[in-house]
Amino acid sequence: MNKITRILIIIFICLLAGAAILAGKNHESADTIVAPADCNLPRLLDLGSHNCTPCRMMIPELEALTAEYAGVVEVEFIDVNENQTTARSYGIRLIPTQIIFDADGNELFRHEGYMSSEDMAAKLIEFGYNSSHSQK
Repeated sequence: MNKITRILIIIFICLLAGAAILAGKNHESADTIVAPADCNLPRLLDLGSHNCTPCRMMIPELEALTAEYAGVVEVEFIDVNENQTTARSYGIRLIPTQIIFDADGNELFRHEGYMSSEDMAAKLIEFGYNSSHSQK
């Protein structure tokens, strides 16, 4: 193989690699990255899907926690089908998954599957986060 052929092959490989990298970046940017609503509060993050029965059962539980912990803990839901990159970044294996983060973003607790608002509240209390109703 002569020198020009080798150079052309190397250029072709570099072009293919660059196209693959760009395609990956475009795919990543197509997903919506969900940032925490308030970085000063601890977070309870529920990752699930609108199409999953146990995930739908979590809706009233999360609504109850949102009201009970208003101003104390940020309660968030992320649909893993609509935000696949975000779900991958949290290492989700099963939905629903609940993750509790402290105010600095450190993961304190992770649970896979349905979890009642009472059980989630007990975990929050265990980490020192009392409901807004108990602080009055």
